[in-house]
Amino acid sequence: MKRTLKKILLTLALPVIIYGCAAPPLPDIYWPEAPDEPKIKYIRDYRSGNSFKESNMAADILLGADAASALKKPIGVHTDTNGKIFVTDTAGADVFVFDPANKKATTLGEMGAKLFYKPIGVASDATGKIFISDSQTDKVIVLDQSAKIITTLNPDPPFKQPTGLAVDSERKRLYITDTHTHDIRVFDTETFKQIKVIGKRGKEDGEFNFPSNVTVDNKGNVYVVDTMNGRVEIFDMDGKFIRAFGQFGDSPGMFARPKGIAVDSEGHIYVVDAAFNNVQIFDEEGNILLAFASYGSDRGQMILPAGISIDKDDFIYVIDSWNRRVEVFEYIGEKHKSRQSAVKKN
Repeated sequence: MKRTLKKILLTLALPVIIYGCAAPPLPDIYWPEAPDEPKIKYIRDYRSGNSFKESNMAADILLGADAASALKKPIGVHTDTNGKIFVTDTAGADVFVFDPANKKATTLGEMGAKLFYKPIGVASDATGKIFISDSQTDKVIVLDQSAKIITTLNPDPPFKQPTGLAVDSERKRLYITDTHTHDIRVFDTETFKQIKVIGKRGKEDGEFNFPSNVTVDNKGNVYVVDTMNGRVEIFDMDGKFIRAFGQFGDSPGMFARPKGIAVDSEGHIYVVDAAFNNVQIFDEEGNILLAFASYGSDRGQMILPAGISIDKDDFIYVIDSWNRRVEVFEYIGEKHKSRQSAVKKN
């Protein structure tokens, strides 16, 4: 019965795939809605190894992507300096690599790195080194661009559950949240030696209660999602506490289950909330500016979102875990305006 239904659905999809009898283009989605000036635009999503094969997209939607090449339970996301999108998949025990420039997708496992059990965090530096945290083996592994092992980090004290990762390439630092030791480990990305530990368990400034994710801005400031304290804490490059914002609640600017965090080129702070099924945007002082996305499976919607990454061009990548995809948005700021001006001139 299942095979028959699949054949019927595929037959229905064939006119779209072969003859191009597609529906009219879908309307653009912006936040906030008109008549307010748009700040965020929905772009697309990535789901599987077929994400760059236009002829297979309709079949993927109707039938589901090939299970062997599709995201199963994505958690973390990172975009490197070449525009590649790395996605950790805990159910697939692998890390997907989407390469928009070359229109192809693979996994680190397919490249030979069959090392992972429950990969959570992913980051890379300007030299191409890839850092992966695995919360089942309690390790952080360093790979080169060909997915060969360079080393495994040796922290003091040992990791109990390494999760979020962030790299400051300019200062050659790797930041690792350890959710069960309630602190941030700082490593040198060249020597792989531990430099310091930031924080301890508690509720005071500079302390954490099950931190989950971390990011770094272009000034070297460090932003930590202090998940079970319902807040974001900010530190300078030396680990000195600067400020915190947020609290538990259901009003704009509050948190329920804060997860991923990222900062754009203009200093706006983006925080994913898995309970609100959205992303909230704050200014540098922690004042709420805007929220985008909502509950659901349609374009620009999400269920149990997790990680987030923002690339050098201010495109925003959000993990939509339940819908097994990465959703891409664009911040319509100065970089967007510069691109538009360049297009008009050409």
